[in-house]
Amino acid sequence: MNPDPKKLKEVMTKESMTWRTFADDGTIAATWSARSTPAYYLLDRNGVIRRKWLGYPGVNALDTAVESLLGEK
Repeated sequence: MNPDPKKLKEVMTKESMTWRTFADDGTIAATWSARSTPAYYLLDRNGVIRRKWLGYPGVNALDTAVESLLGEK
């Protein structure tokens, strides 16, 4: 399946999604070893992957992980 960036943009606008999202042709998935859709990555300020979820982890898990990372010095 070849993703349609235009359709993705429409969904992002409709759902008020403000985070970076990609229509991947397989290149990103191969580079990041993403074996599931969706895949979520939490990166720190240095670009280091701190958490990875394959499949939707739920709002609470995402919020908790982000808050924990933001609390680090």
